[in-house]
Amino acid sequence: MPLRLDIEQIKALLTASDLIASWRVLVEDETAGRALYRIRCQLLRPTYRLEIRLIQTDTETVYSYQLFTDRPVIRWDNAPHFPAVESFPHHIHEQSGEVKDSPLTGDPLQDLSSVLAQVRALLAKPSL
Repeated sequence: MPLRLDIEQIKALLTASDLIASWRVLVEDETAGRALYRIRCQLLRPTYRLEIRLIQTDTETVYSYQLFTDRPVIRWDNAPHFPAVESFPHHIHEQSGEVKDSPLTGDPLQDLSSVLAQVRALLAKPSL
């Protein structure tokens, strides 16, 4: 059984982050057997946004976190379409198109903190 998604804790993490200028929930759809959330975050660097998609069912948590400008920069997700990746189903889509192992686990609270730390490191690079 997957971890129960606590959207209020996710919102609190976003509010507390000094990387995020603002955020808004685009989709919040909860039914008895499924919860779907889509959140768009405006980062302090104005050209960058982070979109978070979380789907919780009784059997799984599906996620994607995507950093983008007018084009995708990097995306973390757990869609099961790269079985050769060691961290399957968790993987990262790099800007180059390369797919790599991901440190994410499917626990949105833990993963969001990791994603924000990775975004901070990416934005600190002069080439980005």
